[in-house]
This record gives sequence, C-alpha cells and structure tokens, in this order.
Amino acid sequence: MKKKWLGVFLAVLLVLTLFSGCSSKKSSSEENSGGELKGELTVWIHPFVEGDLKAKQTEIFNNMAKSFNEKYPKVKVKFEEIPWANREQKILTALASNQGPDVFYIIPDMMAQFAEKGVLTPITDLLGDDWDKEDFAQTTLDSVTYKGEIYGLPILREVQTYFYNTKILKEIGGDPNHLPTTWDEFNELAKKAVEKGYFARTFEGGNTPNASLYPLIWQAGGDIIDKNGNVVINQPEGVKALELIQDWYKNGYIPKDSINSLDHFTPFVENKILAAWGTGVTVNLMKERGFTDFVVGPPLKDKETATFGTTGMFVVAANSKNKEAAAQLIKEMTSTEHAKAFNELTKYIPARLSALSIYDNDPVMKQLSEYVQYARPGVIHPVARTVIPKIQAEMQAMMEGKKTPKQAADDMAKAIEEEKEGL
Repeated sequence: MKKKWLGVFLAVLLVLTLFSGCSSKKSSSEENSGGELKGELTVWIHPFVEGDLKAKQTEIFNNMAKSFNEKYPKVKVKFEEIPWANREQKILTALASNQGPDVFYIIPDMMAQFAEKGVLTPITDLLGDDWDKEDFAQTTLDSVTYKGEIYGLPILREVQTYFYNTKILKEIGGDPNHLPTTWDEFNELAKKAVEKGYFARTFEGGNTPNASLYPLIWQAGGDIIDKNGNVVINQPEGVKALELIQDWYKNGYIPKDSINSLDHFTPFVENKILAAWGTGVTVNLMKERGFTDFVVGPPLKDKETATFGTTGMFVVAANSKNKEAAAQLIKEMTSTEHAKAFNELTKYIPARLSALSIYDNDPVMKQLSEYVQYARPGVIHPVARTVIPKIQAEMQAMMEGKKTPKQAADDMAKAIEEEKEGL
C-alpha cells in the first residue's frame, strides 16, 4: 500500500515539475516571443549643444530611435533631457526610487562609482559577439571597463590641449608651426608673453582637477591613484606639478582669479591670454564668437606627453526591466552612422575608428583627433568623483599661499585615503 501511494506521489511530482518547466519557458518565450524584444525604454540625455543647434541634436537622437525601431518595432524609446548641473545626484536619486531611466550617459569616473553602488548592469554578456569590438581603440575600451566587465558603449572621446592666439604668438616671436611640446619650451614662451603684458595661459581653478591639475601630474610621470589602488598623488611627480602651478601663479603667467575661476575663455578671445586650455567644444565657441586667430598646439610633456580626455558612454541601469533591449539600443546609438552625426554636431571625437573620417576635411578637428592617443579618461576609481572638491580645495589653498605644494599634496592623499576607507 505504501509503495502504491509512493508511486502516485512521485507521478504527481513529476507532472508538476514538467508543468513548472513548461510554464517557465512559456513565460520567457512570451517576454521575447520569437526573439522579438518588447517594452519601453527611457533614455536620459544632456544638452550636448546649445542655441540653434539644439534642434539638430533632437533630430539626431530621434534618428537613433527610428533606426532602432526598424529592427525592434515593439520597443518604444523615449528621450528625456536633463541638465548637466547636479546630474550625478539626480541620476542616483532617481534610480534609488525606481523612477530613473533604462539608459543614461556617464563618463569613466562616474562608471566606477556607479558600478560599486550596484546601479549599473554589466553588458559584456548582453552585447554578445556582434558589436564591432575591433572598431574601438584599446584605450577607449579600457575607459568603459571596470573590474573586467564592460559597462557601457562609448559614443565620444575628448582631448584637452592648448589653443594659441596667433596674434600674440607672432608679437612675442613665437612660431605657429613650431609650438611648445615640453614644460620648458612653454615656460620660455610664457615668460615672453608676460613681458609683453599678456597672461600665458588660462587656468580655471574652480573647474574639475581633470582639466587643471591631473594632466600636469601625468605629464610629470605621476598619477593620482595607481592601477593597484594605491594613492600616489603626493609622490614627487605630484608635488612637481603643484610647484609648476604655484610658479605660474606667482610669476603672473595665469590670471589672479585662477584660484576660483570657471571661465577664462572670454579674456582669451579678447586677446589678453596667449593660450587657452580647451577641447573641440572650444572650437565651436570660437566660431560662434567669430574668433579665427588661433592655432592648435600639442599636449605638453615633462617626462611624458599626456592630457585629459573623457570618454562619453551610454550605460544600462541595473533596475531596468528591459536590459536586453537597452543593450541593443546603445549598440544602435553608438553605431558608426549615429556616431558620425552626433560628433560632427557636437565637435567631440568619435569613439569608433570608422567614424573618424568626418574630420578628414577639418584640419583643426583632425589634429585634435591625433592627440587622442595621449588622452587619459581621468581617475577610474569609486572615490574619483567624491574627492574632487577636496582636491580643488587643497590646490586653491596652495595657490593662496596657505600651504606648500608638498603639504597640499599630502593633504590630498589623506583626503583620498579617507574616502577610500568609507567605501
């Protein structure tokens, strides 16, 4: 009797198991019936251009959605623009309340922070093998990779370098065809500019250290946090970079308001400063102002040639309900066709090698594209963003004469270590 009931029980259990398996497969099949993706995707973007160019930006993003829908007609794509200001907090707050986007735009130092917080989806497996990996330089791929996982696909690269005022350059005996490549050569030219009543370069101390301090540390052969996670900003190379800034400030090579300034572009185009530190966006601004008396110079070197240049990528939120569709969308958004249109408008440099041809007939942007090889994406570490205000404060204190370069570097290192301990 017991054997009979045991046989019935096992038979029922087998039926339930088979039914459960069929039900699970059916559910999965309904979600992507026939491999067809369904649902809605919200994408948060930013004002990459201003004024009259905004309509063109809208058109470019709409075209991305249109071509995506040709492949996936049952996925609705909605773009929402949010301002640059406080974007980091806005995104994190929205994601925490499950009100955020499926896809959004970030840069490498945000990627590390967001990945550690668990708000990003690694897309290595979602991408599969069909995403033209070979169309990206290894430095570009490194910029979207954290702890061995790809978290985004890049649409743009940037490079920061010097733009020299040719009128001032000629006045002080400089040669537009032989611009400085080293610290010593630049300082020699800077001294001549100051003697003629000009400032040597822009220096916006109120801006991110990615654009002020970090390039100089890299040029000196140093780093902020090394690849093993060690804080090295206060090593001799970091101190040397701070000493250079201190010398520039004391000698009048940079304007007096450099400690807190956010904008030295205006005095540059007003012929008051020899060189502006800028990007491809600077080219657009100069065109808008009708300023044509400039020439592009290379990033400088002390021990090595280096500069900052971010990589802009689109990523998938961890709480997205349509991760597979989101991954396919960013593949489409960053395709060669759309990368060309986007970067031609915004004056960034395409992350895809196959899209670089847009600047074949634009000597200035083509030259900037050649400098991408020297560009570093910043500090890829979870504390990279949170330490920025503290790094700024220490550099500013040094420029005000309250600390020596060594003291400032040591306090920067201490601030970074404290942030790391809080992870």
